[in-house]
Amino acid sequence: MEVNLPETIEECHSLIRNLLSIIEMMQAEIDQLKARLNENSQNSNRPPSSDGFNKRKSAMPKNIGKRGGQPRHPGKTLEKVATPDLVIDCEPQECECGESTFISEMEIAETRQVFDLPDPRLEVVEYRRLKRKCKCGKEVSGKFPEAVLGQTQYGVKVQAMVSLLSVQGCLSHRKIGRLFADLYGYELNEATTQEMVNRSAEKMPMEEIKAGIRESVVVNFDETGIREEGKLKWLHNASTRELTYQFVHQKRGTQALSSAESIISGFSGIGVHDCWASYFGFDGMKHALCNAHILRELTGIIETSESKWGLEMKELLLEMYEKSDKGKAMIEEIGEYEKRYEEILKDGEAEEEPPKKINAKGKWKRTKGRNLLERMSKHKDSVMMFAKIEEVPFTNNQAERDIRPVKVKQKVSGGFRSARGTESYTKIYSFISTMRKMKRQVFQELKSVIEGKPFVLFQT
Repeated sequence: MEVNLPETIEECHSLIRNLLSIIEMMQAEIDQLKARLNENSQNSNRPPSSDGFNKRKSAMPKNIGKRGGQPRHPGKTLEKVATPDLVIDCEPQECECGESTFISEMEIAETRQVFDLPDPRLEVVEYRRLKRKCKCGKEVSGKFPEAVLGQTQYGVKVQAMVSLLSVQGCLSHRKIGRLFADLYGYELNEATTQEMVNRSAEKMPMEEIKAGIRESVVVNFDETGIREEGKLKWLHNASTRELTYQFVHQKRGTQALSSAESIISGFSGIGVHDCWASYFGFDGMKHALCNAHILRELTGIIETSESKWGLEMKELLLEMYEKSDKGKAMIEEIGEYEKRYEEILKDGEAEEEPPKKINAKGKWKRTKGRNLLERMSKHKDSVMMFAKIEEVPFTNNQAERDIRPVKVKQKVSGGFRSARGTESYTKIYSFISTMRKMKRQVFQELKSVIEGKPFVLFQT
């Protein structure tokens, strides 16, 4: 291959400048690729499942304390009951002296209780419609209860158990049928279990839960992608310490958040979320950012570009986290921390490269550090709100915990096959999660609403 080399000094300088420009662009691409290779769930927004078997150190400080139950923890120790179902007396057979004749009445020396499952069996209830003749000569028949529709059918308790196994247990409909066959000798087919779950979902008190969340002071929001019939959809979550509400939409952003299923349009409290831009389009609520996400991004720029301002900001946020009793209390001397926050942003402004424009029509190109710096400057009040309002948490962990089970459901059951199945899951999970947070007996509450009994969200 023949190469035409420049003949003059000016041509040589021009060639060198072009080559240096190309090298600079290639080096930037190499650095970007290296940074992407080094990304994990602790220095970016990638999910933990992407880490594989590599264990990562969390960006959040580890709680140091004794193992086991902590002070003021109620515990779950098995306690004796006053009226056992069965009593078995263990009588003395023979004395050490060899005598087996006793002269006194029997007394209880000690009691011990064993908690076990009864032998599983289905209770079959037969309803008989009776008839009798009136004085007028006409025959009058009784009526079956409204819920008794066929010659044979499964009852409400079976329907509640199937719904619980499908949603909370994450079992597929086939596995639920096999489990029932193993336990009770009756194998439910998949169509039957699907119909049970769908009928249960129609009974869930979604409007009561939505109303309760709208009236809350602080609500945690999050969303995650799910697969429905092989297509991507988005599961949206709004939750508090006592309530959980979820729905599925084709979109992730504003269209979903402003839909009739969402509660954001009518919410005027404080929303805790990540820095997804769509949330900031709703001015009716105040915004608090998840600092766990910010800490991960700060860790990323520290590891990839040895960012000094990133390290200082991370140390400041962790110091505020400890000062606020791990995000549970306000910081009285917040003005000092705000001043340090602003000083770190100024240092970052000098440290980070300014935005570059690659071509006239293109967008301004920013480094990850520059992007994070500008976001933390723009949303300063949202980042620091946890230190100013006691009810605001440091992270959005509440929503992330509530949204995680759907991933387990997809992995165990293989995803969702229909829109109705996805909707049924979100409704039943919202109810089950809410009842569990309120420390109410989940199965009994589920059975009660399926029976159509009046539901009260907040019991006195």
